[in-house]
Amino acid sequence: MPATLDAPQAASVTALVEDLSAWERTVALYASDMPSTYGSQIPGDADVLGWIGQGVARLGRDEIRQRGSYLAGYRRVWLRKLVTREIGRRHSQRFPSARRLNTAESRASASILYLAKPTPAAQALPAVIDGQCPKCDGAGKVWATWVIDDASDWCEEGYGPCWLCQPEEGAA
Repeated sequence: MPATLDAPQAASVTALVEDLSAWERTVALYASDMPSTYGSQIPGDADVLGWIGQGVARLGRDEIRQRGSYLAGYRRVWLRKLVTREIGRRHSQRFPSARRLNTAESRASASILYLAKPTPAAQALPAVIDGQCPKCDGAGKVWATWVIDDASDWCEEGYGPCWLCQPEEGAA
């Protein structure tokens, strides 16, 4: 367990954690000394902040960001049941313990609810698929029928951005 944080240290760790998305917090917790069987009785356990800070110190901010983006991309593909062997293999290499990853995701979510809300910049972490997109085969566009106007049922067919691997319009 991390040592008890004094007030100035706790403030700097809180500021660091606020600059992390839920996915980045998950990666940091996974890399920390957090016990794999950790099941806090109190949702806002302050030890979680220390473990997130420890994970960031171990991997570095850039690595946390990259792995967080890949984790977000993996979950996007996983939710749609489109995980390829290549994407699954890379994810398993990064996160060999599914139980530890689930614990880290749970604690990262609790840290957002009870400890430190993420900044808008932290929430804008892009989801990146590590490998070729299973929907568009890496082309970045798909053929589909696109609704132009809901009121008149006006639709057109053609290529548009891939809904799985391309950032959504209006996303930062």
